Amino acid sequence: MTQTPLRFAGALALTTALALSATACGSADKKAACEKLQNTIQQTSRTGMTQINNPNALAQTYVNSAATMRQEGKDSGDGDVEKAANHAASAMEKLGGQVKASAGGNPQFPDSSDLISAGKELKQACDG
Repeated sequence: MTQTPLRFAGALALTTALALSATACGSADKKAACEKLQNTIQQTSRTGMTQINNPNALAQTYVNSAATMRQEGKDSGDGDVEKAANHAASAMEKLGGQVKASAGGNPQFPDSSDLISAGKELKQACDG
């Protein structure tokens, strides 16, 4: 069995689970942070789709994006957005670990439950 479908599923899970609307209410900093978070998620997804045959690069993309998301959450000046961004970043790092593990001979279908939960939390924080 090829591992590429598992990595593809992981990249696709990221897109679906973390999609959010950048219609943040509140301060300009919060709105800007939510827009940046949305852009980071979209860029990570686009980059990830080009790296499905290179699991180490894909995993690193998730780690790098997680760090960016943490900073964007912090920059929002909103505790709920920061908390949600940290949750989403942790879920993204977990996905990266799963992708890396599948490349190391331990294939596993990505568990997207954390991503789905984080995506909902992030959307609520940005919409609220």
